[in-house]
This record gives sequence, structure tokens and C-alpha cells, in this order.
Amino acid sequence: MDHGTLRQLAAGAALDDLDPTERREFDAHVRWCVACANLARDLDDVLGELALATPEVAPPPALRGAILPRRERRSPARWRWALPGLAAAVLAVVVFGLGTQTLRLNEGIAAARSRIAQQATAMAIVVDPAHRTASLSAEPAAPVATAVVVYRPGTHDAFVMADHVPPTPAGMVYQLWYADAGGVHPLGTFRYDGEGPFLAPFGVDLGASAAAMVTLEREGGATGEPGPQVVFGKL
Repeated sequence: MDHGTLRQLAAGAALDDLDPTERREFDAHVRWCVACANLARDLDDVLGELALATPEVAPPPALRGAILPRRERRSPARWRWALPGLAAAVLAVVVFGLGTQTLRLNEGIAAARSRIAQQATAMAIVVDPAHRTASLSAEPAAPVATAVVVYRPGTHDAFVMADHVPPTPAGMVYQLWYADAGGVHPLGTFRYDGEGPFLAPFGVDLGASAAAMVTLEREGGATGEPGPQVVFGKL
């Protein structure tokens, strides 16, 4: 295989998604290719950090009161053990079917729940044998970025996972795009605070797509020509 093809295998290597022949060729290649070895290590870091990125968020008092028996509310230590963070709060809501009172979460918890749901969906894609992966290359707008696309052909389950991307500048947004036989198509926009890896959904079926990318656009996003590329890769 040529260098470009071997570089594309880095995403599959990070996700343990290579067949035996591809694995042998990639492992042999990274023994002498420092650039591809660094890319593989960076993608490993992205996936590892995403798996550990569940935020710790304190639940509101109303949620605590709805979940704990009255006598347990007097013990802060037992409360911290019974509900250490958002994950336990969400689990309690789902498993025990609490009433609408327990769903009055603040905006921070709602945003964190959305992130957890996206992470769960992305991890479900990764373990599905039908999924596909592709590495995206860093572009001048984010020269040290590492990114991988994971998707399930035939579904809208598709995400970009990235790290080492600069925080979104004021008045700007990051935007997702995909390319197919019909041209280049703009998708949703998002902002990023620069803290740790990020995960963004494409919301379309990438099964017939030829490429995917993230660009930097003015507030509101672009509908015509893409702006400066942040990461780009063939699918």
C-alpha cells in the first residue's frame, strides 16, 4: 500500500477495525513512519478521552429530594455516595420512572445529558461490525488537530471525533460538510471551547459519501462555498 492508504488505516487501527492483512501492514509501516505512528497514538488518545468525558454535574435539590427517602436526606455523605454525579441521576430517572418533578433539570445538566447520549451513540457505532471509519487530516486552520469519522452506512449514525482543535473564535462557528456525486453539502454548525476532545453528529447517511470535512465559518454557517478547512478526509 502507498503512504496515503496506510495513513487512512490509522482510524481503523485506533478502533481495532482492521482485517489481519491491514493490521500487519499498518503495524509494519508505523515501525519506521513517525508521522503515522504519532497519528495512531493521537487517535487512541481521542477515543480514550471521549470514553472518559462524562462530566461531573451536581444535580438540583429538587432531584435529590425526589430520589432519596426522607431519612437519607439528612446524610450528605450518603447522598454523595448514592448519587455522585450526572450519570447516577440519569440512571435513576430512567430506571425508577420518576415523575415530571425529577425532570426539571437545569441547563447545564440538560447539555451534559445530550453529550452523554451522543457519546453512547458513537460508542454503539464503534462496536457495530457494520460501521466504517476514516481518518481526517489536519489543515492549516488547525495544524495539530487529529480527527476520525465513524459511521454506519444506511443510517444517520455518523460522528466526527476530534482533538487539538482551537477554540471557536468569536463571531465564528465550525461547520460539518460531506461530499458525494452531487457535490459538496453543508451540514450543522457547532462551537467548541477547546477543552478536551469533541464529538459532533453529521445527521446524514455517509454511506455513499466520498469525503467529509469541518470548516471555519462566520456565525450562522455557510450554504455555498466552504470556508477554511479545519480537518478533511476521504471516506
